[in-house]
Amino acid sequence: MKTPHFLLAGLLALTTGLALAQPADQPDMGKLFNKVNLVAEQLQANLNGLEASIQASRDSIEKGGEVLDAMLASVTRVNESMAEDSEIWKELDALLALWEQRRQGTLEKSESNPAFLPIAQSWQTKLDKGRELRNQISTERANSVALMRAIQSDRDIVLAYYELGQADKAIEGLQKVGANLASLNANMQAIVKTASDAQQVPISQ
Repeated sequence: MKTPHFLLAGLLALTTGLALAQPADQPDMGKLFNKVNLVAEQLQANLNGLEASIQASRDSIEKGGEVLDAMLASVTRVNESMAEDSEIWKELDALLALWEQRRQGTLEKSESNPAFLPIAQSWQTKLDKGRELRNQISTERANSVALMRAIQSDRDIVLAYYELGQADKAIEGLQKVGANLASLNANMQAIVKTASDAQQVPISQ
């Protein structure tokens, strides 16, 4: 039996209305977590095999320069991903505003119905985690700027050791940068953990 046209039209209107009721630009912690996690995964991937690349550059100033360029590019990508005009930062700000709005709303409802108080407290916990995440991102943004400057500053020194034929000194300089990258990577993993915690905070029912 065919569905009457007026029912099809009604179903279409209903589904369209549901789609409009859930705007695509609504901030979403799941999307934010995925973005943060992708940045961390890319940095981790760039670190894989770094020591081997450093050792392989022992007798080549060109290879040494390429390793430095690759490390600088890795840090630059992390920095740009967390800039104040980045998708991550904008999404997080929007989420914090939304969570604060919901916390305030449930607090107001709890004045006449105490059952809403645990829900407001859950939103507060979510907000606290979100603010912790924002502080971590802000700190790593500053750290990445400092690391970018350090790599650019050390570049000429490392290459000068290559030119002198002092490969050990050049490798030592590259390993120093590599250690700083490893610290940045550890901090990014901590950011991913906080983002995961913020995503999983249960809202009391």
